[in-house]
Amino acid sequence: MRRLIAGLALVAVLLAGAGGAWALSGQLNINTAGAGDFQRLPGIGKSRAQAIVRYRRRLGGFSSLDDLRRTPHLSAAAFQAIAPYLALSGATTLAGDKPASPVARRGTAAPAPVPAIGVQPGEVRLLTDRAYFPALHSLIEHAYGDIEVVMFLFKTTASPRNQANLLAEDLIAARARGVTVSVLLEKSDYDQELNRENTRVGARLAQAGIHVRFDSPNTTTHAKAVVIDHRYCLVGSHNFTGAALEYNHEASLLVDSPSLAGQLLDYMANIQ
Repeated sequence: MRRLIAGLALVAVLLAGAGGAWALSGQLNINTAGAGDFQRLPGIGKSRAQAIVRYRRRLGGFSSLDDLRRTPHLSAAAFQAIAPYLALSGATTLAGDKPASPVARRGTAAPAPVPAIGVQPGEVRLLTDRAYFPALHSLIEHAYGDIEVVMFLFKTTASPRNQANLLAEDLIAARARGVTVSVLLEKSDYDQELNRENTRVGARLAQAGIHVRFDSPNTTTHAKAVVIDHRYCLVGSHNFTGAALEYNHEASLLVDSPSLAGQLLDYMANIQ
């Protein structure tokens, strides 16, 4: 219980700096912008902004948007979300704050709001016990850019009604329709049963084209978090197991915040 309270308190601290979610307009000169300017873009947190500035310094400036796209730790989905605001020259004229959702990939229309969730930009929603699965299931079904997961335990069964198994199928289906999906799982130096479950599910996901990685056995990654389309953030106590999703008393938060999404993505990228 103390771990859960501490985890939810951390999310509250992050939300204090997340701000609202208004429309962003104008352009950003990628050759003169500072790290703080880059952080105003959707899905760009402090670590990614600093990586862009370091990479620009190493190149001696960006001669094309493709130069920026090759910045280490900047995923294809993240680049697609910020590309409409980028310019190689001219004044930086960004107005407003990070958009409520990332810009859709070129040639596609942005998806409609998820009716099963109904969460609004900047809103925080408490998902207790069995309310977590239908919310996440719907969000994954409507994802169109990228899904990032960090999970302590991902344990499925052969039952077609097992909700952890349904989430695995949701992730595989999302990857099949072109969504970028990445999953980070715990690798323990003492719990071999956990390792067997995570390894088994990880192999299944990897076979479907999902990027799967494991943390170092020397460090326990007890976090349970999901970020969808650089916007929707789910953080709390729910593991991807039948017990957590169907029977246990659990509590997680669903937050509609591109700013918080950027912070969580930076955190996930730095887990070793």
